[in-house]
Amino acid sequence: MRKILIAAAITFGGAAPALAEPTVTTSVAIMHRAPRPESRVLQEIPPNAQIDLINCTGEWCYASWRKIYGYIPAFTVQGAPAPAAVAPAPVIVERPVVVAPAWGWGGPYVGVGWGWGWHGW
Repeated sequence: MRKILIAAAITFGGAAPALAEPTVTTSVAIMHRAPRPESRVLQEIPPNAQIDLINCTGEWCYASWRKIYGYIPAFTVQGAPAPAAVAPAPVIVERPVVVAPAWGWGGPYVGVGWGWGWHGW
């Protein structure tokens, strides 16, 4: 079982660099450890450097340069997909409150019987 797991790790571990797409940086790119500007800086990539682009999601791309893997801003990569436009928040209109009289007749009694003067009422 252990040999199978080691063989799978070697086989699929080498698949990530094979899926990388070579591309070029358009400006200075600061490579971070995580897709956040506050994360640790791994290296600075000069403009026009050929990098291996693995994946882009939102504003960050996962790439490698000189055998170091990390996240760089998407705007520094040539051909990176533009970040999706944020859709405006939906407009929620509440239904108006309708104040209506209770069901039935609310006026004076009209008719014969069970009214004033009917058997001592």
